[in-house]
Amino acid sequence: MSPKTITCIPFTAMVLGLYACQTTRIELETAKEETRWFNLEQFESADSIGTTPYDLEFDIAYTGIDGDIIHITNCFQATSLGNSGIAEREFARWNLLNVNCEAAKRFYEAPESAVTYWPSTFDFSLIKTFPGTAIPYLGGQGLDGRSETLGKHASSLALIQSGKNSIEVSHDGLVVKYVLLAQGDFNRDGYQDLFVRMDWYTEGAFGKGHDWVVLTRTSPNTAPMMLWRK
Repeated sequence: MSPKTITCIPFTAMVLGLYACQTTRIELETAKEETRWFNLEQFESADSIGTTPYDLEFDIAYTGIDGDIIHITNCFQATSLGNSGIAEREFARWNLLNVNCEAAKRFYEAPESAVTYWPSTFDFSLIKTFPGTAIPYLGGQGLDGRSETLGKHASSLALIQSGKNSIEVSHDGLVVKYVLLAQGDFNRDGYQDLFVRMDWYTEGAFGKGHDWVVLTRTSPNTAPMMLWRK
């Protein structure tokens, strides 16, 4: 009878092997790939975002500098007209359209899908993880020192109301409505980003306006980071 060879595998090695497999599976489940998305409700009377800027059609009326009514039906017209043709009292609404058109431009330039580490819900808990610089720039205030998250830096940050793809908060006399306009890989690094519009006004004053930021998140274990802003 020939001798039999018995191969021994240490128990510790088996456990480590199983752990490695399990860890890999968890990481794969955490990284989701999603298609780009646009908040079409922000454009009045628009039916479809389409796949090119020529597909986005709407009808928004503004008062011109001579008092006449100007109908803007696409973002190309808005860019061509510029600020000089709009009555001063319409500047806030005009700025709103231009922010929305900027988001649409980024959407069209993004690939169809990318890996995302963003949660499925746009809510107050997510807003608090935004970088401390994710606030409207009012001019004069320094943003460089705001290295913590918005929730930690703005201790007075309070929720006013939650809406569909929007969160309204107050902070030191400033009311800000964060509106999610688009989600996609805007800088083409393989990870989805958020294009967020900030509609703001000061309590007890006349100041109001619209600002925007683009935030990115490249890992499930890191906080959102500022990519671009207006």
